[in-house]
Amino acid sequence: MPRRRASRAIDRTRTRTRANVSPQTSFALVVYVSLVVIGVIATRVVGVVAHGEREPRLIGWLGEVARPKGRQTRESESESQSQRNGNGIQKATSAWTADEGGGDRRQEGRVAIEGRARVELLSETPRIYLYHAFLSDEECEHVIELGEERLERSTVVGEGDRGMLSQARTSDGTFIARRFTPTLTAVEDRVAEYSGIPWNHQEELQLLRYHDGQEYSAHNDGINSGDNGGKRIATVLMFLREPEWGGETNFPDAVPLPEVKDAFIESKDQFSACGWNEGKGFSVKPRRGDAILFFSFHVNGTADFMSTHASCPTLKGTKYTATKWIHEGEFDTPTWVEPTCENKHEKCDEWASIGECERNPSYMLGVEAVGSCSKSCCDIMDRVELTKTQLKICKPCDALAEGLKNP
Repeated sequence: MPRRRASRAIDRTRTRTRANVSPQTSFALVVYVSLVVIGVIATRVVGVVAHGEREPRLIGWLGEVARPKGRQTRESESESQSQRNGNGIQKATSAWTADEGGGDRRQEGRVAIEGRARVELLSETPRIYLYHAFLSDEECEHVIELGEERLERSTVVGEGDRGMLSQARTSDGTFIARRFTPTLTAVEDRVAEYSGIPWNHQEELQLLRYHDGQEYSAHNDGINSGDNGGKRIATVLMFLREPEWGGETNFPDAVPLPEVKDAFIESKDQFSACGWNEGKGFSVKPRRGDAILFFSFHVNGTADFMSTHASCPTLKGTKYTATKWIHEGEFDTPTWVEPTCENKHEKCDEWASIGECERNPSYMLGVEAVGSCSKSCCDIMDRVELTKTQLKICKPCDALAEGLKNP
């Protein structure tokens, strides 16, 4: 388990003294009070687990989201100070409603200083945060472009952790290797910065597309990957393109902050039937560039089933999202490294000659990241049959071959 940071819960102690006390008793009281003060200060630094269990924790594990320095100016700081709760996180203030004229209220109430997102606490049960303007329009389009050509029907985790088709999840999706481009690397670093959990705990980015009623019915993200990363403790869901109607993220069992619930009820007409869900919990409307962070496990390591959520049917238009699942430990998954036209195994030429490049492309050439026998496969495979990623893998080999032709 990685090291985690404790909460700020403090057990305050009151002491009473009588008017007539002896010097010895007075001295004992002074010592006692001093120890109490020292204990309170230490508790603020170390913290106590909300359920009474002492345990070190990650920042993000408790939802005490890292707040990067310089996010606010002095003007915005004074304005938002009155809206913060005890954890120093700004509470929600009408996160969903459109302006009276029906126009885009994207900038209303937001703090966007030097391109930094504003964090809103939406719920403490479970921990749910909304990041306004987390991605730029250019970043949204870049992520879509990276994976759109490879989109195919999404799957769910089946037996043996294998993907399987399900009517519960009808979107189209694909995965993009970590660190694949400088832009994606910047997004992954931002996810790490705002969650307080290192980027190498993240799974690959999953690009999803929803249209014509496609949805993902109520489910929970909290799985345990065993030796590879352990528990999947958190999810960051980023909205890349917003639909015209539907596509809300509904948390049916969540207990939102009172002002969040009030805003949700007041804007009932702005939600689809699934998004409203008879007023259960609350929903977040997809807004381009925004992101949601929520936690699927309690601090004590048990699953938080109140984090159950659904991607409501996209009823008009098309919705694109990007998901980053985060584990408690480092997660081993395809991670991009620049190709060098080299084989990593002495039998690569032999395997390529008997058709393994076509039969086992993930290992041999690579599908999302560079494979173990990229040189052997690039030497024999028709470029017309390769994806953009595979063409990128073969680019150094092509340059080398061109150099040999034209010394």
